[in-house]
Amino acid sequence: MAILVHVASVWVPYTSESKEAIEPYPEILKEIKLGLQECARKLAHYLRHETQLHEEYDRRSYIEKYLPHIGVALQDILALSNDERDSTVRKLDDVLHKSRTTQRPGP
Repeated sequence: MAILVHVASVWVPYTSESKEAIEPYPEILKEIKLGLQECARKLAHYLRHETQLHEEYDRRSYIEKYLPHIGVALQDILALSNDERDSTVRKLDDVLHKSRTTQRPGP
């Protein structure tokens, strides 16, 4: 990751005539620090959001993986027909999907 700081002003205090570096004035350092902190907060928020989405996808795939097995077990326990089993699995999938989407906090 590279960070580039652009200083735009009518008067920029360079350290030398070659204009390769800016004089470390406290006001300039403070503004650069605050800008970097703001960027870091935005980056952290983005990374947290991406991590949450990935974890949600993993949880969803685990649920989808085991739903057919739950349907077969319910069919054995409750003596359901194949159509009833499929309907029950679809209902479980809908209920779990709705509960996952309603529990998510807003942005």
